Amino acid sequence: MQFLEETEIWVKGEVAQGKIMLAIALLLLVAVVAIWQSGHPVLKGMLVPLSLLTLIVGGYGGFQVAARPGHLTKVQEWHAENPATAHEKELTKANKDHQAYSRLKLIWVALVIAAAVLYYLVSKEYWKGLSIGLMLLFVAGLLLDTALHHRLLAYKKVLEAVNNS
Repeated sequence: MQFLEETEIWVKGEVAQGKIMLAIALLLLVAVVAIWQSGHPVLKGMLVPLSLLTLIVGGYGGFQVAARPGHLTKVQEWHAENPATAHEKELTKANKDHQAYSRLKLIWVALVIAAAVLYYLVSKEYWKGLSIGLMLLFVAGLLLDTALHHRLLAYKKVLEAVNNS
């Protein structure tokens, strides 16, 4: 029973983060509209990355809110049919997601560094704004994935403990 309780806790955390991400997306949308109306070249350069960030945060936040409860239902059905198989599927998924998050962290950091280098290589205000916007986009990706990965690691640890008992 601990397996299902921990899965429910993990799903609730994912849904909560999804709701926070949706709220952030709304705030970003307000910022994008304000930037659109401004005439400042640095802000205009930030418009594309911030628009992309708004779509990513809103889209993934919406996915978390909409899809994760269904995942819990699916795991509960698997558990009712065969608890060992359900546990194994979740552990395999957690390991796969752990590997993906670990790689993504390195990619996000590399992209932040590349955007910072771009900032120092360009002289026009628009391009400086674009590089600042890209840095914000990549740092946000790193922070969001780190939060998701942190929660996943706790869940994965419980799955492994259940597996060993």
